[in-house]
Amino acid sequence: MGRLGVIERPDLPSGARRDLNQELHLLHRRAGLPSVRELAEAIGKSPSGVHNAFRLAKVPEQRLTMAIVDWLTLQVRDWGVGISQATGIEKALRRFERLWYQAKREEEALAAQGEPPRMSDATRRLLFALSPECSMSHPTRQLPQPHDIVALEDPAAGRTPAFLRKTGLRPEAPNPWHLIHLCRSCRRRREAGELTEAELRAARFALDRRPGAARHYAAYHDQVLLGAEEAIDMNVLGRVQVIIMADPEVAAPPYTLNHGELVVDRSRGSLDWGDHPCEDEH
Repeated sequence: MGRLGVIERPDLPSGARRDLNQELHLLHRRAGLPSVRELAEAIGKSPSGVHNAFRLAKVPEQRLTMAIVDWLTLQVRDWGVGISQATGIEKALRRFERLWYQAKREEEALAAQGEPPRMSDATRRLLFALSPECSMSHPTRQLPQPHDIVALEDPAAGRTPAFLRKTGLRPEAPNPWHLIHLCRSCRRRREAGELTEAELRAARFALDRRPGAARHYAAYHDQVLLGAEEAIDMNVLGRVQVIIMADPEVAAPPYTLNHGELVVDRSRGSLDWGDHPCEDEH
């Protein structure tokens, strides 16, 4: 750990945390690759703490990071053609301050997000039907990239009684308006703070105005009635019905489900259980 040479880098995915770590290693190289022990003694920190700042995936403390950067910049003798020592140091300090805040925001966002939201197949199908591509970057000319559904912050979660919230009853059946379909690039932008929750919510609600949205919600409505969602939030169903009713072709006429066991009249918002004639196979 105290030898002169390159410090091993952590295996980090693309994003702000990797950018900060790569820049820290690059600065260390430009400063002549001082040993960890020499650097630690110079800034008054433990060698293990300095080593971890370079080696671990966790974002190091801001004071430690900037102390390392302060000392390393003083060791750099060449900042490039036409760049003075003072200018090079000033630009480096500003860059590392920005990189540290971006990396910390990304780390906090990932910690808050935790595991991807669990949901029923009906909810997942609804989100992908409404937006087969990324809900933020469509239409795009970029090459295809992985997409997934992520959870949005729920500003009303603290005001709604737990027994009325889907997430309070069944984590696998969240409110579909608290979910959005994002590509990897937009997920990174969100983690970096470039996409706000307000922008994401606006993009999610805009999906309800896209052509064919009522048909997709009608299919979701059918799945809910057939028991695909174990916990039914009446507020969610109410909003689904509003969207369905706005499209006369989807709202009418009445239709049967489960081999005639159930008749649904969307125009009236009523259900009628019994033995009804059924010409469909569903």
